[in-house]
Amino acid sequence: MTKTRHLEKLVRERCLAGNLQLEEAVSLFHRLLSPNTHHPPSILTINFLLKSIAKTKHSSRYSTVVNLFSCLKRTTRTRDTGVSLSLTIHTFGLAIDCCCRMGRADLGFCVLGQSLREGCGVDTIMFGSLIRELCTRKRMRDAAKVLAKMPLLGCAPNLIIYNTLMDGYCRKGNIRMGLELFRLMSKEGSCFKPNAVTFGTLIHGFCREGEIAVATEMFEEMVAKGVMPNVNCCNILIDGLFKNGDVLAARKVFEQMPSFGVVADLYTYSSLIDGLCKNGDVTAAQQVFEQMSVHGIVADLYTYNSLIDGLCKNGDVIGAQQVFEEMSVHGIVADLYTYNSLIDGLCSHGDTNCAFRMFDKMVAEGLGPNVVTYNILTHSLCSQGNMNCALKMFEEMIAKRLVPDVYTYNDLILGFCNVGDIDKAFVVYEKVVNSGLHANVYTYTTLLKGCCKEGDFLRASELLIHGLSVIGEWKCAIRVLREMVNQGISPNVVTFNALMNALCKHRQTCEAEKLVGIMEDIGVEPDVITYTTVLQGYVLESHLGKATELLERMASKGIEPDQHSYSILINGYCKNGRINEALRMVDKMMHHGLKPNDVIFDVLLNAVSNCKNPDEVKQIISEIGDRQCHLGCVW
Repeated sequence: MTKTRHLEKLVRERCLAGNLQLEEAVSLFHRLLSPNTHHPPSILTINFLLKSIAKTKHSSRYSTVVNLFSCLKRTTRTRDTGVSLSLTIHTFGLAIDCCCRMGRADLGFCVLGQSLREGCGVDTIMFGSLIRELCTRKRMRDAAKVLAKMPLLGCAPNLIIYNTLMDGYCRKGNIRMGLELFRLMSKEGSCFKPNAVTFGTLIHGFCREGEIAVATEMFEEMVAKGVMPNVNCCNILIDGLFKNGDVLAARKVFEQMPSFGVVADLYTYSSLIDGLCKNGDVTAAQQVFEQMSVHGIVADLYTYNSLIDGLCKNGDVIGAQQVFEEMSVHGIVADLYTYNSLIDGLCSHGDTNCAFRMFDKMVAEGLGPNVVTYNILTHSLCSQGNMNCALKMFEEMIAKRLVPDVYTYNDLILGFCNVGDIDKAFVVYEKVVNSGLHANVYTYTTLLKGCCKEGDFLRASELLIHGLSVIGEWKCAIRVLREMVNQGISPNVVTFNALMNALCKHRQTCEAEKLVGIMEDIGVEPDVITYTTVLQGYVLESHLGKATELLERMASKGIEPDQHSYSILINGYCKNGRINEALRMVDKMMHHGLKPNDVIFDVLLNAVSNCKNPDEVKQIISEIGDRQCHLGCVW
């Protein structure tokens, strides 16, 4: 008995010491359950040890508790250890909590069932752990079902559970359900009254959804009801107001904080500095930065980055460099964002040489430049007309396996247009198209201006039509096309195809087919892409008859449909349940010397799976098999 008590005392001392390691804790656990321990340890000591393990920083702490719980369960079922233990509701509760923190709510529910079967019962804390995990996984329906079952098992939900559920709804984007729960809590006679956490959760939810006015109303309702906001509530609203551009309201909340008994923290000051800088009031941001130091709050990397970026964007590069030096003195290591802000500020100030020195310093510090870094420098070089150096930066970027974005290409296009080399600008534009990126309005506008400046109006018109088609302005594109034709300027087949593609995507296939007639009238020969584009448009609109007629017309015009043309029609027939017609199209395709690929046969087999008549299914599969065998012979 004395030996067991000494061991239990040691366990409690080690748990309270605050430096208990996982390996030592597991060893103590097994010693408590050792066969050499003739007297069973107190379950309270076991629970205390399990709780201490769960509080360690070890990555496998939760799984360890669950494994040790399983060991306890085996001990209660066998007499091999010579130890007899009766688990309590708190033991089961610890196991459920750890299961949930492992992301295994399913195991948690199993433990809950065990607790009920063994007569230990259940409590609110157990349900709180399960609901928290379900909400974390955004399984809100399941969480609501668990809440509904609690009273049936003699457990009353508490405010923490309601707040957890509300937070889950808000995080899932269902702010209205969160608000409904809040109103239910606020009703007369309700057992629970919303607290600062409740209001903070809703305020955060509304701010996340961009409904800042409602968030502000919620904050005011909170104060009116005598619920004092905490620092978290104030921080969330200040940040939301700044992001909404309401600087005065944000500063007002900050100034009210002392009257609520709330002391501003690092997050408060960082939000203020960042918000003021982003809204152009850098002087006020500097004042807040100084005020922050007076109150003994040490700025972190985020705070410094916000101020440096704000100063750079305000044109005060010298001030930004001074803050950068101060940051280093305080032992805060600059990151990529810091350097990018400074490089951008120096380039905007026209000091490209200094910007490159900062770039070299960044690399020497072991920070690899990203696409943003290269874009800043490329933009500066292109603005100066230094296209050779700009291309070198572009090549260096590619060599470092960084993927250029549309802004990279736009800068190069602008640079070449500004120096009058429109051909190289179009070479870059082709790179944009071939890379799979989507050129934007700026891309087309820059090229258009470049063409007009060089007097290349045909290329300008074709580009305009293509650009308008890509961005979905097909009506405007048609007007430009007609104006070109009226002026005797003949667009090429690529321009027509781009416009047709835009029309078909907007379900204007009849208009697209009219353009084929215009092409023929002005002597532009339609190609297989022209007809296939219109064909796909008709299939998209389920006009399969028109699509088939167009396929016939293609052949009569001497343009042979390709594999893609046939596969569009086959897919269309299959989607509409017309499998026999799809098979006839396969035969026609094979007759013209084209081989259906695996994708086409997969489409046919998928369509067969929707047939309800077994005899029909067998017949169709047999026919598909015959065609595959035939192709096997041909190959």
